Order: sequence, then structure tokens, then C-alpha cells
Amino acid sequence: MTDRLALGIDIGGTSCSLALMDEAGRLRKTFDIPTRAHEGGEALIARLIEAAGRVLAEGAGMLGIGIGSAGQIDFATGTCRYATEALPGWTGMPIADRFRAAFGLPVWVENDANAAALAEHRYGAGRGLSDLICLTLGTGIGGGAIAGGRLVRGAHGAGGELGHIPVEPGGAPCACGSSGCLEAYASATGILRMARESGVEAGSAREVYALAAGGDAAALAVTERAARYLAQGIVAMVAAFDPQAVLIGGGVSQAGDLLFAPLRRHLEANPFVRGRCAVRPAALGPAAGVIGAAAQVFLYHNRED
Repeated sequence: MTDRLALGIDIGGTSCSLALMDEAGRLRKTFDIPTRAHEGGEALIARLIEAAGRVLAEGAGMLGIGIGSAGQIDFATGTCRYATEALPGWTGMPIADRFRAAFGLPVWVENDANAAALAEHRYGAGRGLSDLICLTLGTGIGGGAIAGGRLVRGAHGAGGELGHIPVEPGGAPCACGSSGCLEAYASATGILRMARESGVEAGSAREVYALAAGGDAAALAVTERAARYLAQGIVAMVAAFDPQAVLIGGGVSQAGDLLFAPLRRHLEANPFVRGRCAVRPAALGPAAGVIGAAAQVFLYHNRED
């Protein structure tokens, strides 16, 4: 009997991942291609379709294609409503239509952070939970919320943009065009900015945490500040969604206890959150995006959502 397979595609600003996946979440053939975003949206969609064709040629029993993309996504049409300057020419791209025309398969498109939340809910640290928040702390902060077992997308595809919860009125500028967002303080970019402003000589957030691990007082103060802001954002998320758990992934989460110990300390000090919500690492690592992209095929095939 031929396995039922899905093609997952995770579109990021630097690289794109493609993988064949079965219904149990096992990845078969996987590979990455560079995004080369500077070449524009048309060049990117053409290279993605060419790469997808190479993967699909090796898989029988293909149910469809699931795509996770940076930007605000209209799930109903599979179109990117809005993408930042990190993906020039991607705003307005009819992603699903282009892939359907190329392959004649069903196609679903989701925001990449929502796809990661789907992956953790179905196959990772959120299995068995009905309500959860998934945060990806990387260059920015991606967020996905699942309530009653379903993704929260909102009226304009911007539901779950949790990195843009304000935590410091009039604070540091954010890539979204606003200021004082959680992303400006608890992402890798925000942590590095705060470190440099404090005189810490580091080239990355990873280096800031390494210095903190070695006892550098200024670096420790920065990581403590980042944890405090992250806790502040999570309190707002718990108030809005009442999740059973908040799952934290992305490169910053690799700091381990240097992140999670002060974060949990700040959260336990808040009577509204204390005892109501577990905070723990996400489980699927960098593969969460492509796993969640492919998971859409098994979730939505033969049903509406």
C-alpha cells in the first residue's frame, strides 16, 4: 500500500525548506534552497515551483502541497496579503494559484509561524492540548495561537502576530513600523541591540548568552531584561487566550535555563499567570516550519476549516 504523502514548503527570508512527509510526521526527502529575496517575488515563485517539481517526481501517493510563508496570509485564497521588505515583490503573490496551476494538486498556504504552531500541536510539545501559544524567538518573533484545537487567524490573516504586542510604550523601533513591540526586546535582534547599548561586546544574541553564562554582569543584566519583557508579553497572551501551555522555540530558546529560569521566575510572580499555564521549550526545532506546512494537507484534505 502506498503511503499518503504531502509536500511541505517553508518559505523564509534567507532560505526555503522542502520536504516530503507522511501522516505520522516523518520527513522523507528534504532539502533547502536559498531564497535570494533580492531577485523579487516572481523569481522566487519560479524557483520554488521548479524545486517542488523535483521533489514531487520522487513521491507517489501525493495528497497535496502545504506551504508556510512569511507575511500575512489570506488562508482562504492562499495569497500573501502583505510581506515586509525582507521579501520584496511577495505582497499580493497568489501562491496557491501558482502551485495549483503548476501541479494540479490541492494547495494550502499558511503564515510560517502559524505553520510552526500547527506542527507543535500535532506532532511536538503541544500534542494532546487544545489551547496553546507557540513563540519562535529568532531574528524576529513569530507567534501562533491555537484555541479549541484550531488556529486563530483573525479577520485579516494577522491573528497570532504576538511579537508585536507592545511591552514598552514609546520604546525601541520595531521592524513592523511601530515601537516598543516585544520583538524589539526579546528577539535575537533586540537582545543584541540592548547588549550593544549596554556596552557588551558581542556579535550575536548567542554570544550575549555565552557571556552571561560566563558570569559577565552586563550580559546577565541584558538577558534578565529580555526575560522580563518576554514574561510581560506572555502575561498579555495568557490574558487574551488562556492557553494550557506556551511553547518557545527558535534560536534564542537554545539559551536553555539562561532564558527559561528568569522567565519562569517573572511569570510565577504574576498572580494571574501563576499555576495556570506551563511554559516549556518547543520540540521540533528548525523543522517545525516545514512539518507544519505539510501537516495542513492531512488536516484539511476533504474538509473545510
